[in-house]
Amino acid sequence: MTHAAIIDALFSIPQKGPITQIADCIPYLEDLAPRMKTSGITGAVLVHGNCMHCQYQWNCADRKTHEIVNIVARHPRQLRGLAAYDPLRIGESLRWIDEAVSKGELAGAYVQAECCVTGLDAPRMYPLYGMCAKLRAPVVVDFGSRDRWVYHRPQLEVVAADFPELDLLLAAPPQSESILMVQMMKHFPRVSFVLGPQELQQNESLCEYLELQGRDRALFRSASEEWPLAVQIGKGVPLSPAARRAYLGENAAKVFGFAIEASSLIA
Repeated sequence: MTHAAIIDALFSIPQKGPITQIADCIPYLEDLAPRMKTSGITGAVLVHGNCMHCQYQWNCADRKTHEIVNIVARHPRQLRGLAAYDPLRIGESLRWIDEAVSKGELAGAYVQAECCVTGLDAPRMYPLYGMCAKLRAPVVVDFGSRDRWVYHRPQLEVVAADFPELDLLLAAPPQSESILMVQMMKHFPRVSFVLGPQELQQNESLCEYLELQGRDRALFRSASEEWPLAVQIGKGVPLSPAARRAYLGENAAKVFGFAIEASSLIA
């Protein structure tokens, strides 16, 4: 049995009901530590990711970022957070991301492909990539549908080529073509994937690549599964113990700065 600290590299804080306008937003007040402890989760990277249907999604990027900062501050050893970016307020966005990452309040930036109407390789997105590359902070790009993945993937290849020093973590949708993921990892050394364990359970070729060449290129996420079930599936992914430890926690610890050498991060 593999003994590993398990880090959820992409956890969207829950929202009550559909978010379609600012009035729908209710501050998230739950203390995540007890749920993490009982589920076997050592750490989690938090995002504000349930706003893609809200017509004001860009206008409150600073509010979303501030809320993530406040949640992380409750348990800074167990939690990390990612900033939202507003491409219509570039200067202001860069200031709050720079300040939060430099102070250690946040670990990087988060982008939802569905919300990026101008394209991930649009000029208004490039200041974010440049800032994160300078700060050595990752950018996590989340894809909620296969259509968005097919549409945006070529754009991300352009971004990866233009910013070879930037860590790009891609949360591809379920059942994405493993051959395309492997090709991207081979061509771009700083592109990694945030994958639910059920995807690895069903993908022999991807597991083979991770085992033989790309052990440091995949990070665990619970995706739509509840933490206990995702942890159970994760412990059984068809990887060697060393590769499984890397996938479940070691890679995320390195990218996001978790101290998983401690025997327990949850008090």
